[in-house]
Amino acid sequence: MYMIELDKWKIKEGLPSKPYKNEDYTQADLNIQGINNALQYAKSNGHSIVLLPKGQYALCYPREIKMVSNLTFDLNGSTLKVIYDSDQKSPFDTRTTNEYYKFSGRSISFDNVTNSHLTSGIIIGCKEDRSFLNSNEERKVENTYGVIFEKSTNNSTISHCVIRDYMGDNISISSTSMRALAEFNLGLTLNSLDYNTGLPITSTNTLISNFITIPTGSNFNSFLISGSGYTRLTNLNKREVDVFFYTSNNNFIGVLKKQKIYSLISIPKNASKIRFLFSNESNPQKNLQLQLQFGLFPYNNIIEHNEIIGGHRGGITLGGSYNVVQHNTIRDNGKGANSFMDGKPIFFSTTRYSINQEDSYGDNCVIRNNFIYGSTNGILVGCYTTHIENNHIYNMDSAGIILYSLMYAKVTGNTLYNCNSPLGLMNSNFESSYVTLNDNYIYGGTIWLENNNSYYLNIKDNMFFDVININLGNNQENHIFLNNRLNYSKIIKPTLIASRIEGCIIQSQVLQEIAIKTNVMSNCKISNLQFNFRNWDLSSNGYVIIDNCSYINSVLNNHIYLTKSREILIKNSSFTDTIIKNGNINTPSSSSKTNIEDSKFIINNINHIFATDFNVPEGEITLKNSEITINNTNFTYLIKNEKSVEDTFEFRLFNTKIFNSSQNLINLKYYNTVLPIKKIFSSENIYIYVSLSIQDPDVIFEYNPSSTFLININLQPDGNIFSSIINHDLDTLYPMVQCFTIDMELVILNVIILDRNTIKIFSNNSYAAPLKVIVKKI
Repeated sequence: MYMIELDKWKIKEGLPSKPYKNEDYTQADLNIQGINNALQYAKSNGHSIVLLPKGQYALCYPREIKMVSNLTFDLNGSTLKVIYDSDQKSPFDTRTTNEYYKFSGRSISFDNVTNSHLTSGIIIGCKEDRSFLNSNEERKVENTYGVIFEKSTNNSTISHCVIRDYMGDNISISSTSMRALAEFNLGLTLNSLDYNTGLPITSTNTLISNFITIPTGSNFNSFLISGSGYTRLTNLNKREVDVFFYTSNNNFIGVLKKQKIYSLISIPKNASKIRFLFSNESNPQKNLQLQLQFGLFPYNNIIEHNEIIGGHRGGITLGGSYNVVQHNTIRDNGKGANSFMDGKPIFFSTTRYSINQEDSYGDNCVIRNNFIYGSTNGILVGCYTTHIENNHIYNMDSAGIILYSLMYAKVTGNTLYNCNSPLGLMNSNFESSYVTLNDNYIYGGTIWLENNNSYYLNIKDNMFFDVININLGNNQENHIFLNNRLNYSKIIKPTLIASRIEGCIIQSQVLQEIAIKTNVMSNCKISNLQFNFRNWDLSSNGYVIIDNCSYINSVLNNHIYLTKSREILIKNSSFTDTIIKNGNINTPSSSSKTNIEDSKFIINNINHIFATDFNVPEGEITLKNSEITINNTNFTYLIKNEKSVEDTFEFRLFNTKIFNSSQNLINLKYYNTVLPIKKIFSSENIYIYVSLSIQDPDVIFEYNPSSTFLININLQPDGNIFSSIINHDLDTLYPMVQCFTIDMELVILNVIILDRNTIKIFSNNSYAAPLKVIVKKI
């Protein structure tokens, strides 16, 4: 260990007071020079740790402390503070302008170093000293930074520090390399390269580049392919490239196949040139938007156990590859619109954040076990892959986590509390992009993940508490919503949009409406919710399957209002004190149909099972092959008709057992009022301690219209009857039918099918009046 000798290196302890004098800036600059000289001295003399005597030390722009390879700089609890004046010119400001507040710089840089470590100090930026007298302009400043990792820095760390009050980021890992080449003219041709010889061969679906010379002088042993422009994206159809290596005489060395962009590519020792083979490309005039980065981005660095506070725009910019941000407290960076924490105006743009990687190159960066709060946005991350694990993110005015252009992201074990938008999703720009969101606790806010179908979403085993809206869009193939819990403690009228909802528990502590768009709901448990189903759009019919679900104290409402028809199939499900409701308001061209089969109803407290709400035709509920168990002696009718007009609703009840558990006979009615009933069909049901009365014979028919149909006939004097049966497929009646009439005095002797539209009936009597006859298949 080397303890820095302050006098030897002309370093002076203590912080001056404003207004700063030129000699204050001069001493601050001498402090930086002295620290740099001391670090180099320690390295040259074999030391591995440099200790700064504990105290307060002034820094200034633009000179910066340069970290050194294989050396730990221990600040020993000291404070390093930038002295700054927004309204007076610094003696080191060489610009010819009076916009003094735009004078910028950085304090500490890890520049192309290895195994370099900064620890145990307080580093304060220029925001604290800024006046913001020209608030509208000074609040736009974002180009001062605390600690920077750049240009191939690797296996280095910053830990146990407090870094605060810089205008850009308190810490930044910059996606910069030692040498970057922008390739605007690759000399592309419509060819391929032979994998054995490296020579061009004909092709119709691949492009090859001309020779590209590897930069010399820095002994580069690897490089990577990145994008260009603000968005950092390539224009490649396939994000993998075959790289061919050659000597300086164009002699072929070998090829590395399927090298993905943003990832390390090794360079053979004797290679001087490279050529690229781009698959799935056929346009030689295409701008592929490539940059070649020699010397690599920062990689395998760690930011840990720090407190990162009060960055004007943000806390951390995360770039490079295989870097880790862990165990930090990141608070009050990029503060929200109503912040009064430090009395400073907020950054002018809403792109304020705790951690930002949206525009940085990078692969496989990890953000874990951080405590993040008090900002506009929490974590904004982009290409290529990322892991966001076990962070506690709360009180974000805007987003908790937003995923930008990514190939893969794992978001797991996080707590997102009171964020306006806990999770957001932008475009992928990669093939087969995959995002998994699992085991997160999410409280409040709205989640919109439907923007782009290029992602495969796996949303599993999460807890959503009082989340107002969850929208995954309607991509049934790409998106999974599985084994999640949704809990509502208050009336918020939530929305759930997911093509498939499987294995979920959805419950509310108070009965309330939930608007839902789905194609399939299976193996779910629901309580205290009124499900109002919606079509995906107003121009298409809706079809929903509900399978093996259980509902308690809930309502399933298949209600049409200014949309297309909707049909719901419910099977293998159970309903405890739950009502099935159909309705159609002001949509005469559409219908709402609900078909229930192989299900169970348990009646403990409610006095009806089905309900209607119609002012135009039409709607239909069918219940078959099911059971109804009545544990409530006040249960008096099956259907409660509400605010409906006549002849708008049809009810069908087949092969269903209705059991009264009290074992005292109860008189049960079909409905409370006949007004909306058009027809009720009832057949092959079993009633145990239940008497179901026929209230109106004109609307109640005791047969199944799917296997029988009703015709009107007139008997002729000779007893022969001809009746035309239109719109029925008589093939279903072959080879024999059974006919009977509601008038038991008439005995039907025989039936003959003459053709597909006519049957002949023989009778032993003749009647002048028409008779209603039911024809039934046997």
